[in-house]
Amino acid sequence: MRSRPALAAALLGGCLALLTGPSSGQDAASKLVILNVGAGQLPPDTAQENKSKLEIATDVKDIGPKALKVAFSPGDAFGSRGGLNQNWKKYAALRFDAFNPGKDPVDLELNVSHARSTGYQTRVVFPIKLKPGKTEVKVGIDEMTNVNGSAPDLAKVQRWNISDSGNKGPTLYFGDIYLEGGEAAPAAPPGAGGGGMPAAVGPLIPPGGIRVKGRIGTTDVDLTITPLQPTPTPGQTPQAAVPVKGDPARLERIKSATMPRVTAPTLFDTPDADAVLSALEVLPPDNPFNLVVEDWPLHPASKQIVGSIGPDKPLRYNTDMGFVLVPADQKKVDVKIVDYPNESDKGPFPVPDVIPIEGWPVSFKGKSLEDVQRNVDKQEGDRHGIAVDPANRILYEFFQLRRTDTGWEAAQASVFDLKSNKLRPDGWTSADAAGLPIFPAVVRHDELKRGAVEHALRVTVRKTRRAYVYPATHFASRLEDENLPRMGERLRLRKDFDVSGFSPEVQTILKALKKYGMFVADNGIEWALSCAPDPRIPVLHDELRKVKGSDFEVVVPPPGYKPTE
Repeated sequence: MRSRPALAAALLGGCLALLTGPSSGQDAASKLVILNVGAGQLPPDTAQENKSKLEIATDVKDIGPKALKVAFSPGDAFGSRGGLNQNWKKYAALRFDAFNPGKDPVDLELNVSHARSTGYQTRVVFPIKLKPGKTEVKVGIDEMTNVNGSAPDLAKVQRWNISDSGNKGPTLYFGDIYLEGGEAAPAAPPGAGGGGMPAAVGPLIPPGGIRVKGRIGTTDVDLTITPLQPTPTPGQTPQAAVPVKGDPARLERIKSATMPRVTAPTLFDTPDADAVLSALEVLPPDNPFNLVVEDWPLHPASKQIVGSIGPDKPLRYNTDMGFVLVPADQKKVDVKIVDYPNESDKGPFPVPDVIPIEGWPVSFKGKSLEDVQRNVDKQEGDRHGIAVDPANRILYEFFQLRRTDTGWEAAQASVFDLKSNKLRPDGWTSADAAGLPIFPAVVRHDELKRGAVEHALRVTVRKTRRAYVYPATHFASRLEDENLPRMGERLRLRKDFDVSGFSPEVQTILKALKKYGMFVADNGIEWALSCAPDPRIPVLHDELRKVKGSDFEVVVPPPGYKPTE
């Protein structure tokens, strides 16, 4: 019979195995050759149609018995396009060997277009420098981001090429070009590796505990694992419990207001919308978006996470997330879901003819709303569309919404009940990469006029981690560096940051960042908040840029906090 300590150790090891699942290492390595030079394959495409000279050379130094010789026409490219639809996302890296016979370095670019690419800004452009002699080129799949900082859809690569970005027309030699690294590691559980538990121990156990029921070896177990609270040093006063709550004054203000009835679609940048929004309760009082976090404890790796985002980079904002208020009886229409049907809610949806597309009107001067909806200029971007039914408190959000001759289509559709704390299904995306709703986090005109933003905000960062933490349900990265923020990571402005020198509007935003903080919601430019593209909101860039990344800190819920359902 095992001793009690031995049995306890076995149970703990078994429980951790149940919690963490299989090893997070990659599956057996695999390889996909996308240009088989060794077999004599020539690239099927050049940008300038036969101006560059491509041939198979033999016995090239450091490359092998066969190499692709490319005598570039200045600025030309070689690669493959049309009908690829290859899944690069399941590989770790793109690799090839190259030989530069010249005396000077050569600048190239790897260009990747994918299912979400609508122009230059939404394709991957990755710089490559070839020193004289042989260079072993390795480009991590997770290093690839679109030019505008958004996440590429590398599960559906449509075209790739390697271009002479230096525009000097060099002659170079290339070996096989291939993807390697095998399938991606299984997803880390929400909260893994942070939030108050050392990463070496395993994933974060929620303060309320996790029930483990099953069989370990020959032992049946049914127990609840709860995190140990640190034992105070003798003579040290234990830290006082931090209450988890919203602001009662917010709820009282909303309940005392009278909401006008919405009888027709009403755009966000109007006094009528302001009156409705001022009386609209967005999510329950105990929803994470409405919790006050100014006294929450710091994440143990707060400094490192902020450092990975950019401590010297400025706070900024995007005038992006417009929306429309719709009446309770708004006609519902079908929306064709073209990219994420298995992670989308079912329609039909109340999409009126006047639904704005992300950035309209301030980013589309001189363009009609219908032209923007139809994307007549082929503008790239996420093209979010948001509709809010205030009477029923239901939110509808779309990713890459577009109007066509046959109706509406979108890459993804999400429906949120603003009366509930219900999340997206675990592992599902939303119109935002974190699986979170967008509308509850947007800075609006009525809030700035009132002098109070009473909710958490939304922020993008360039690199995130392959993990998510409550209330997020989805990650959008293959990077496993524990110093990178997870989707759903919560940051706040330092309590001692002096806001007195800022304008009333910026003070309102900064006070909200102290009180409610902001959620990491998507991959994009660092430290960028979402603000309604309302012409009535003054330009805030110069003031916000005075706030730096180092002025923020990462927080976690206090011990004892139980997520709401």
